[in-house]
Amino acid sequence: MKGVLVDPYEKSILNVEVDDWRDIQKHLQCDIFSSGGYDEGGDAIYVNDMGLYEESAFWFCPDVYPEPYAGRVLFLGINRIDGESTDSWLDASDVADMDYKWMSREDVETMWGLHA
Repeated sequence: MKGVLVDPYEKSILNVEVDDWRDIQKHLQCDIFSSGGYDEGGDAIYVNDMGLYEESAFWFCPDVYPEPYAGRVLFLGINRIDGESTDSWLDASDVADMDYKWMSREDVETMWGLHA
């Protein structure tokens, strides 16, 4: 399947291939992942489920989600009938054209008012 990987460490947005859940783990570089929402076209957004504890780089894209994502983000399509993953609706150029910014943990803490 075709997916889109957003990597805040490399500051890259790339088209990637995904065969199964093990590829999702590989692309996100984590053991446990979960859905972090859906984009306007219905793509599922996968993230490291432990990201807020483990990650130091973030991707903030308010058009997709109102808070920054911790770590890597993977867009995959989803079949609404059976829940199986499919090719993503978006490609890397679509995601790159969105309004977004790369953030550090310190940037996010400042945004959330955690720094005095």
